[in-house]
Amino acid sequence: MEPSQVRNADEIRTLGGTLLGIDPALVDGVVQPTATWLAQDGTRFALKILDATPRSENDFFLLNLARARSEAILTTGAILREEPGVTHALSGPGNLPEALADWRRSSLGLKELPLLVVLSSGRGLDPEHPAFRAPVRPVLFVPEEAADELARRFRGLAEIAAAPTTGSREAVAWLLSQGANRISVEAGPSSARALYEAPGMIDELWRSTYLEHELLGDVIGPRVEVPGEGSVAETTGGRVVREPSGDWRFERLRLG
Repeated sequence: MEPSQVRNADEIRTLGGTLLGIDPALVDGVVQPTATWLAQDGTRFALKILDATPRSENDFFLLNLARARSEAILTTGAILREEPGVTHALSGPGNLPEALADWRRSSLGLKELPLLVVLSSGRGLDPEHPAFRAPVRPVLFVPEEAADELARRFRGLAEIAAAPTTGSREAVAWLLSQGANRISVEAGPSSARALYEAPGMIDELWRSTYLEHELLGDVIGPRVEVPGEGSVAETTGGRVVREPSGDWRFERLRLG
């Protein structure tokens, strides 16, 4: 089954289970969906979001599945600057957005919109970005000294959560303290790296890997650190799918 063929919540469960090797409704905790490229020497790199970047319909499905299962989505101001059109709304071809929303309600019992927590210093954050007008509940997680100014600029658009230290670990800890049990991390390697340091705060890595050997240098992002030996408690999925851009492998790494 392809994402464009998905029509209902049952087919969301089927496709998610095929790619991840587990019923996605059973996944809780903090998940990071990520698209990477595996070089011939075994080095793994993130993929930049550019016009020339290889596309995967299944990777996009997993990104939206992670959003659909989430009570909170953690992203960064840098991501919003790099992706001026991103909204974090459920999206995809055909009936996929409606099927994801139905799966969210029927399988997880989630009726409220997810929080969209933007980790930022506040510098260069644009109130006109469409992420602040999407069907999510935006929250800016910012330094205490920037809170008042941002509250004025984003009045009516986003709540402000101020903290003395604002890193990815502090943001996840704050979300957990707010009762968010299902969190999706959409952050680049530099912002997410701290979440993998002991004690790790990422419960699962949903990893899409582009397997073709040739790739334009412009779309190759930062090197991605592979979870260390002994840190992966379980690996499921591993399905390889031939897509128009080439071969992709999809797997779920349960960390522990």
